[in-house]
Amino acid sequence: MLFKNLSRLGLLLGLILFVSCSEDDSMEEPGTGEGGNSTAVYITDSPVDEANVEAVFITVSEVKVNGKAVEGFNTTTIEVSSLTKGNTELLGELKLDAGTTSDITLMLADTDASGNAPGNYVVLSGGAKEELGGSMELNINDQAEIVQDAQNELVLDFDLRKSLKHEGDDYSFVSESQLESSVRAVNSMKTGVVTGNVDNTSEAEGDVVVAYAYKKGTFSESESSANGEGVTFSNAVSSSAVSQSNGEFEIHFLEEGDYELHFASYSDEDNDGKLEFSSMVEASTASSIDLSGFTVEANSEVNLDISFTGLLGL
Repeated sequence: MLFKNLSRLGLLLGLILFVSCSEDDSMEEPGTGEGGNSTAVYITDSPVDEANVEAVFITVSEVKVNGKAVEGFNTTTIEVSSLTKGNTELLGELKLDAGTTSDITLMLADTDASGNAPGNYVVLSGGAKEELGGSMELNINDQAEIVQDAQNELVLDFDLRKSLKHEGDDYSFVSESQLESSVRAVNSMKTGVVTGNVDNTSEAEGDVVVAYAYKKGTFSESESSANGEGVTFSNAVSSSAVSQSNGEFEIHFLEEGDYELHFASYSDEDNDGKLEFSSMVEASTASSIDLSGFTVEANSEVNLDISFTGLLGL
């Protein structure tokens, strides 16, 4: 009888321990165990449209997603202006729960990775280095989807065109709130790319032509006017300069959805190293794709053969 009672007691203790261990496993910190989804964090750039700017550098001292720091991150100085045409730089990795990101934080430092000031600066065409701003905490509220049981790639698109302002001979960051809204966050698994070729760029009659991608229905003529921060085409999702040599352009990391494409011509009319908006450019395609409304799907490419047919409003 004693043996049977001891056996029952052993089974009962085993059951209690099993339930306790199960409860401990279920209370594991989200995203840190097997349930966390591996997420690599990258940075990329939409190009700056300043003729006098050779390069733009930022120094990132910390990266957090949903309150969790990227593992093993060291202060890094990045030439963000080189990360165009889909090129990215890896910031690090962490594990996140499936769902959408609620908060992404980029800490910018006032000294570079070697400890030298400035940490964030432009290099002008003559080689001069000009500070853009000191240390700051950028809180990006863009929501990107983290997919269950997948190798996620969270891409932070640091849109330099919306991030810099030029007053006289001085360059600086726009306000902190505008700078925060200039950074997009997307999961590359949920994005596509728009590429194109323009067969007659000379019809734009400018030094530079920029292709702007807008969510369908969000473009208006007022976009060519600068907002309070001096940013034009501020509601464009992303953009790309059209190559003067071969007419090609590429707009990467567009979340799946419906878009419209618009072209603007720029010239440095007063030779001050700053491009001034000249005119919108009328364009047509050789295919059935409508530039005023087309669909971008995840992991796909929309390719456009384009002809410029004149300047709008002239």
